[in-house]
Amino acid sequence: MPTRHRFDEFTSKRNTNDHLRRTMRAIFLRMVGIIFIVAQVFAHDASAQAVPDVPELALPDGPVQTDASPQILALQRDIQIVVKLTDPPLAVVHGRNAKRLGGQLSAAQQRAYVAQLTQKQDALLAQIRNLGGRDLGRVNKALNAVIVAIGASQVPAVAALPRVLTVRPLHDYLLDLSETVPYIGASAVQNLGFDGAGVRVAVLDSGIDYTHKFFGGAGTTAAYLAAYGTSTTDPKNASTDGLFPTSKIVGGYDFVGERWPNAPLAPDPDPIDCGPSAIPAPCAGGHGTHVADIIAGNDGAAHKGVAPGASLYAVKVCSAVSTTCSGVALLEAIDFALDPDGDGDISDAVDVINMSLGSSYGQIQDDVAEASAVASQLGVVVVAAAGNDADRPYIVSSPSSAPDVISVAQTQTPSAVMNRMTIVSPLSIAGDYSAVFQPWSTKLTSIIQAPVQYGNGAGGNLNGCAAFAAGSLAGKIVLVDRGICTFSSKIRNIANGGGLIGVIGLIAPGDPFEGAFGGGPPITIPGFMISQATSNTIKGKLSGGVVAKFDPNNTMPLVMSVVGTSARGPSYSFNSIKPEIGAPGASVSAEAGTGTGQTSFGGTSGATPMISGSAALLIQSHRSLGPLEIKALLMNTAETNIQTNPVAQPGVLAPITRIGGGEVRVNRAFASSTAAWDAGDSTPSLSFGYNALTGSKAFEKTVAVHNYGNTRRTYSINTSFRYSDDAASGALNISAPSSVIVEANSTATFRVRLKTDVSKLPVWTLNGGSRGGDGFRLQGVEFDGFITLADTTDTVRLPWHILPHRAAEVTPASTNVTLSGGAGSVLLNYTGGTVNARVDVFSLLGTSGRIPPPTLPGPGDNFAVIDLKSVGARLVNNGTAIQFAINTFGVRSHPNYPAEFDIYVDSNRDGVPDYVVFNLENGGFGVTGQNVVAVVKLATHTSSIFFFADADLDSGNIILTAPLSALGLNASSRFDFSVYAFDNYFTGNLTDSIVGMTYTPSTPRFTASGLPATGVPVSGSSTLNIQAVPGGDVASPSRQGILLMYRDARTQREADAIFVSP
Repeated sequence: MPTRHRFDEFTSKRNTNDHLRRTMRAIFLRMVGIIFIVAQVFAHDASAQAVPDVPELALPDGPVQTDASPQILALQRDIQIVVKLTDPPLAVVHGRNAKRLGGQLSAAQQRAYVAQLTQKQDALLAQIRNLGGRDLGRVNKALNAVIVAIGASQVPAVAALPRVLTVRPLHDYLLDLSETVPYIGASAVQNLGFDGAGVRVAVLDSGIDYTHKFFGGAGTTAAYLAAYGTSTTDPKNASTDGLFPTSKIVGGYDFVGERWPNAPLAPDPDPIDCGPSAIPAPCAGGHGTHVADIIAGNDGAAHKGVAPGASLYAVKVCSAVSTTCSGVALLEAIDFALDPDGDGDISDAVDVINMSLGSSYGQIQDDVAEASAVASQLGVVVVAAAGNDADRPYIVSSPSSAPDVISVAQTQTPSAVMNRMTIVSPLSIAGDYSAVFQPWSTKLTSIIQAPVQYGNGAGGNLNGCAAFAAGSLAGKIVLVDRGICTFSSKIRNIANGGGLIGVIGLIAPGDPFEGAFGGGPPITIPGFMISQATSNTIKGKLSGGVVAKFDPNNTMPLVMSVVGTSARGPSYSFNSIKPEIGAPGASVSAEAGTGTGQTSFGGTSGATPMISGSAALLIQSHRSLGPLEIKALLMNTAETNIQTNPVAQPGVLAPITRIGGGEVRVNRAFASSTAAWDAGDSTPSLSFGYNALTGSKAFEKTVAVHNYGNTRRTYSINTSFRYSDDAASGALNISAPSSVIVEANSTATFRVRLKTDVSKLPVWTLNGGSRGGDGFRLQGVEFDGFITLADTTDTVRLPWHILPHRAAEVTPASTNVTLSGGAGSVLLNYTGGTVNARVDVFSLLGTSGRIPPPTLPGPGDNFAVIDLKSVGARLVNNGTAIQFAINTFGVRSHPNYPAEFDIYVDSNRDGVPDYVVFNLENGGFGVTGQNVVAVVKLATHTSSIFFFADADLDSGNIILTAPLSALGLNASSRFDFSVYAFDNYFTGNLTDSIVGMTYTPSTPRFTASGLPATGVPVSGSSTLNIQAVPGGDVASPSRQGILLMYRDARTQREADAIFVSP
């Protein structure tokens, strides 16, 4: 029978098709030339008080040029889609935790069910081919879906076909031992006779070099070349040649081929990894070989992975020539992992799936996350990287953000140190500065002192992503900016140009970190990373010359701390604790194509297999336990004394939203006979989520405690805060019973109560614009800690977390005002909270109705719908700039994604747009966390960024600011504009629009005044005076009233439209 994991998307066919027709509106509009049709619109108007100034939104260094383009310019294309059928997949029908407990179907029944699904898929594919579609793949174990490429105009027709449940655009992903194995306790478990034997782990990655000695291969370059060939186009790498599978790599498949994404997917049976040390460019593989070695490598002597006895499946889903992983291949690979022999019987599903990959700001609609959840519910432990995007709110990656998946952070290795870069001259900036060594580069072994050069020294190649002329960097320490290409590509380019040391400077606030290795040949010089502040300090003195020195002995230890690159939570869609556990991620591990070689491998990509290997050890010793219990044992027993940065912030513990339960200690997990988890959410953590609070509120969670022992046990229960200042604030009180009794081999529960005192909560200092990447500000308003259970045998802990926002609520006495003699007013009443209610006043220029909630995307739908509610505008900065205010139905945890708002401005009112104002992430996807506003001149396609977006986290509001001069306007210009909302995360598709508005900034139809600059006072009220403007009905005919935008507001109470009748 289908389980609850069919999710809300299993709605009626009619709702599904209505949904597709609406969310794919861009396709139809594109075909009829919509981009600027003047359609019937809501004629609206609103106004502002005295013209406000917004200097805090300006970029600190002034406008910057960019090559960014709005989404609407990219709509002309074919698309790849995942077409999900109405029947549930086999894993759902077989039942929850069927791998451990036995499923509901016999082997014959499973095969018969798969045959039924296949027959229906065949019929559907024939219909899709008749519409011009092309097959890309199909799955039926974790999802029941076909994957096709088709003209965008045909998507509604596909959605209307019989047996179609949902149509989702396809999404691709990015790739993200000797000391680390004993450090996490794995050697201790191995010494007890448990090494993962009998456990099977599927490595979904770039393949595995099965000829390497650490996997039982011949261990020679000749053997590798015999298996792979001499280039990415060699036919040897598309056939097994009798060399695969092996006794260690017992199976696998290549779902991408060697040339994707530069050529179509070309699956083949040989999942061998492309080794850049042996294969010339464009080979950029090696990632999967490192990952596999960390999990289960074994040279028969001293070199051992975490679970050296485990068997591996090499499942190739990531490119051999880039760091991209195919969404098609990932869906097929998860299906493969549930049925490795492909016989339709999923009783042979692997025990663990490892995915050292992901997509930042992980969303609930991600289809790989849904497939991962189904695999976990079947009984497979699924482990994924949290990502390498650093200490930025909500940036943790999908599929690790899915509740069932174990999300892994990266911690420092025991030998990790912070190097110190010494500025020798000029004296004005001389001294030591932190510089993080990149472990995949050549180790610094002697003192290097040299002049510092920025890029090519002449203002070019500042990010180091292009090749430098050979010898042009001789004798130089070369500084380049982060961004555009991989970290390792930058340092390799510097090395090839003759540089002595490569230094990557961050371009946003935050600590430097160990960046992930992006593949390619070995790096022959040392590479380091420095902070934005240090980089800017150097750049500021380059005109007079800067000399720096690196000394291998000038270091400080970093052990037991989180790596700066490790991504922060909470999860975007659930506001829950992610990542959930940390592990050291810079193990020295196997290098593809070398036979016996090994190099350091960093990032959460290297931390994730530490957890997969740990899970394999526990599965071998606890065969009856399901994924939740394995995850609980690992998290419950993790080391919690993990710091943020012992050099920069000595003694400061890492927050729960960076480290989850702590750093893995698999020996403790192995020995524990107790596990605890949230009984409601089935996770080993207590996530109370984001809450905008206008009054004190209590929250409750139920904790389940399982005693695996043979005697009745009494556990003491203690609650604690992560930080003493949080506990001392009195803003929160967390309580639980003093103890709980659990019978032998049984489960008992108890309640945890969290109560807030809103008057003592910290003032909210975050935003999604200039501060959107400031993890330290999140730390200032979130609360976290642990629930600790202990008896004479075990001590286990559950992390808890809440993100409270000290909010205010304003309610207008009426949303309809009729003027008398050209004047009127509305009373704004303060109806809740302990802070003044700040209100921004705009001309109301357009509104749109709500898309019915049943037709919105659900888990795994792989697209987002941005539902516009209201649009307003006002003049700012002494009449030199304009702000466009947008309020939506529904909120976004972070304004960077999944919403892009494009404002098309027709400055000369000739019916053809001249400029586009739109929001985007500063620096690119996952780079800064800051949301900014760009202006594109359509005639030249030149783009500039002038301001940060004015938006908050967990909000449905955004304000976009642009200089009037950049739009070819002045304050008295009458212009037309339209607003388009796009899904900028999954599809790039248009999801809603309000079009055909006309506005004159200096002559709105109505003005409004009277509100205090500090906001409506607590427990008070303020009168908003509304005045008709002479000539405003002609200058700004779209005005219908006033749009009020509320800061620090409760969810869904962030704006009010006041409709004004003259």
